[in-house]
Amino acid sequence: MGEFVTLADGCRLHWRLDGPQGAPVLLLSNSLGTDMEMWAPQMPALTRHFQVLRYDSRGHGLSDAPAGPYSIDLLGRDAVGLLDVLGLEKVRFAGLSKGGM
Repeated sequence: MGEFVTLADGCRLHWRLDGPQGAPVLLLSNSLGTDMEMWAPQMPALTRHFQVLRYDSRGHGLSDAPAGPYSIDLLGRDAVGLLDVLGLEKVRFAGLSKGGM
């Protein structure tokens, strides 16, 4: 289980951080219709080199699903909002499908 952050618009995002303390942070964004667990098969390899921050995008997994519409701009602001709340200024980023947009 992970944690939750509340963004400026009140939407709660579900997130989890795994990997060695002090390692560079890699932020992973899930694809349409999935949640952060889509990255589970890659986690053993990724956590050898990174602290991996995964989150369920708005409307996915355990994150809130407020009324839409959702735009790529909004989803991008959600990722930045998560980083702001966690106090992370620099991360590497990877995503798949809408998560990569």
